[in-house]
Amino acid sequence: MNLTIVTEVRVPTGTRPLLRKVLKKLCQTHQVQSDICIILASDNRLRALKLEFWGEDANTDVLTFPQWEPGDPFMPPVLGDIFISLETAQKQAIAHQHSLETEIIVLASHGLTHLLGFDHTTELEWQPFHDMEALARAAMV
Repeated sequence: MNLTIVTEVRVPTGTRPLLRKVLKKLCQTHQVQSDICIILASDNRLRALKLEFWGEDANTDVLTFPQWEPGDPFMPPVLGDIFISLETAQKQAIAHQHSLETEIIVLASHGLTHLLGFDHTTELEWQPFHDMEALARAAMV
């Protein structure tokens, strides 16, 4: 499993190694062997992607582009891409009173949960996202 981290915007020192450490642990726990790419980008970049692929002209914190469909018995060599807006992550970090690095980890774990085939259209469907976030927070230490 390869984890590629692309930074299209400036990120705080230490963010990339922490993100790599946590995502590797999450992938180990969930037996993910496919490659993942995380792109740390601007609000404008995510807004443009959301408009292009979802038809919505709005800012967002995280977008995922899976290369796998749930139920497919063959896991592809690339699981997918996770885009995270650093500007929105910073605003959310302030609102939640934690660090930008923590917010990036929370968003990356959310994106990974989506790449694994989960969605959250009902309250009950949120549980895998909460579980993944708890694992991510534990892996930060």
